[in-house]
This record gives sequence, C-alpha cells and structure tokens, in this order.
Amino acid sequence: MSDVISVKEIKKTYVNDGVETPVLHGVSFSVPKGQFVSIMGPSGSGKSTLMQILGFLDPITSGTYMFNGRDVSTLEDDELARMRGESVGFIFQAFNLLPKTSVLENVMLPLLYSNVPTSKREKMAMEAIESVGLGHRAKNLSNQLSGGERQRVAIARALIRKPPVIFADEPTGNLDSKSGMLVMQILQKFNLEQGHTVILVTHETYTSEHAERILRIKDGLLVSDEKVKNRHMANASELLK
Repeated sequence: MSDVISVKEIKKTYVNDGVETPVLHGVSFSVPKGQFVSIMGPSGSGKSTLMQILGFLDPITSGTYMFNGRDVSTLEDDELARMRGESVGFIFQAFNLLPKTSVLENVMLPLLYSNVPTSKREKMAMEAIESVGLGHRAKNLSNQLSGGERQRVAIARALIRKPPVIFADEPTGNLDSKSGMLVMQILQKFNLEQGHTVILVTHETYTSEHAERILRIKDGLLVSDEKVKNRHMANASELLK
C-alpha cells in the first residue's frame, strides 16, 4: 500500500517581531492510502499546527513533507492551491458555513472557482448532501439547522469533489454526544466504503478510537504511534435512513 503522506523530521518555528517560537521539533511518520488516523495531544502540543502543515495551509521550517510522492516544499502557490482544491477536503469544529445561504449553495462553494461545468455542480452537490442524509434539507438555510446537521453539511462540502484525503480538525467539538457520534460514523463510512484517507485531530479518546491508528503529540514531538486495538465500528447508514 503506497503512502499518501510522508513527513520526515519536520520542524516548525514561528517568528514574530524577532521572537522565535518553536512548535514542532522533528516529527516523522507516514500514512498509507486509505488509512484512518487520529492525531491526539493536549492544548499547545502542536497537533493543530501539524494539521495546518499537512493541509498545505502552513509551510514547514525544515524537514520533508511528501504528498503522493511530491515534495510539498517545492510546489508553487498555484500548485498548492490546486492540491487543496482537488486532493484534500477540510472539516472544522466551527462548521464555517455561510449562515443565510442554503445547504445546496454552501455545499457547491468549493466548485465556485473550479473548472467543473455549472450544469454539473448542482447534481454533484445533491449527491454529496444525500450521502450525509440531508437531501430533505437541501433548500434550508444553514442557520435553520441543528449543530449536528450543520457539521454534516460541512462534511458534504468537503466531499463534493471526492478528494482522496479528508482532514477533520475537532469535528465533534461543538456537538452533543449523539450528533458527534453520527459525524464520526459518517467519516468512518467514507473511509471504509469509499477508501478516503482520513486524518482526524481530536482530544477525545472515544472519538479517536473510530480510527485504526492513533498518533500522540506532546510538546511538539511524536511520543507514540499505536494501532487501535478495539476500534469502534458503527453503521452510519442505519442512522441516516
């Protein structure tokens, strides 16, 4: 199985007004295509910075980051933007939806500056919306939805272009336990049934155990890399009926 992500001795240091703040101190690991990985760590551990780097939102200070065999540090801005648009999908804790815009329009947003023909965009969006069980909500405004429904819209938006890699940063952080469980089951469904690679950042142990592997970050270092022994498995399709 080929690696979609491979990082070697990556370091990240932020510089503000001449003051250096090192955040990552030499992190190395690889993620095979189709794997579901959780990244855990306390606040300030560097896990969110690592996620920003993996999602091409922040450059490394030193080390090597290979994505699908390409050295990310050698790519021009337009190439990075293209990879963000086509190869990865992002799900955030805060949903980041346009509040007075319909579910359908929110989900179509990633296609706004794409070369996908306008005639195909609505069909693609409806397929993504239906895949998270919200076809009946497509015309609702996003601010008319519950928190769990809004996060499912965010997942549909992340998946509209069928990116091979999904990055989810604390996707259950603003949800009640039932809604959070459904979100995790949906992510697991796309990983198991459609082969998406999923990289999840979370501080919740139970949530992390929906993955097959857990990376633990502490003080900017990778302190453990373990396979999940009793992975939580669930059937999201039953809940989406």
